[in-house]
Amino acid sequence: MRHRKLIYGLVGLFAIIFIGGALIIPTPAIQKQVIKIGQTLTGHTTKSANRSVADSKLGQKYQLSDQQLTTLKHLKVTGIGDSIMVRTTPDLKEVFGSFNANAKVGRQVAAAPAIITQLKSNDAIAKNVLVNLGTNGPTDTDTIDGIIKQIGSQHQIFWVNTRVPGKAWQASNNKLIAAAAKQYANVHLVDWLYVSQDNRNWFVDDNLHPNSLGEREYVATVGPVLAKYGK
Repeated sequence: MRHRKLIYGLVGLFAIIFIGGALIIPTPAIQKQVIKIGQTLTGHTTKSANRSVADSKLGQKYQLSDQQLTTLKHLKVTGIGDSIMVRTTPDLKEVFGSFNANAKVGRQVAAAPAIITQLKSNDAIAKNVLVNLGTNGPTDTDTIDGIIKQIGSQHQIFWVNTRVPGKAWQASNNKLIAAAAKQYANVHLVDWLYVSQDNRNWFVDDNLHPNSLGEREYVATVGPVLAKYGK
């Protein structure tokens, strides 16, 4: 943990760089170089630093390997989400073969069943379902179990956990999401909270919604999980 904080501290040094009065936000490629500096200072190798990154525009932008990009380009994905998905949809569309998002600002977890019913009635739900719900209020086990069962075991479900600094439901919602991922073989946790928690510079002023850098890092977090488990 001490090494991790030092590395993120180095990233933070690059978070605010003024050139001619302009604020420069570090790209994932710059962060990778900073991590290498951190390794030199600490002798500690991070898992993310060992990731093979494709030598392409998309690979560098989202820190994905050639194999991951190839896999993702063959996936059809349905998104069900709130404002986090609203912001990240343009980036997600860059890496998925097909991504159709049903996302709305302020959406509660309890809104999902009606959306799933509509998608199924229109035969518009893909084999892979990306869920980003839990930002706007607490939920419960029955609601999450109902959503998973309604989507169905023939679908792979990728549930992004919740980053809501200062809100009591962040911890409770994330425990429920993690428990569901352990209980159901077709449910996969995307641990956005763990990846993002020490990176304030990925977010706009509310420390909740990702900025352009955070949107790229969101895809860099979601992408490998779907590349591994997507169908």
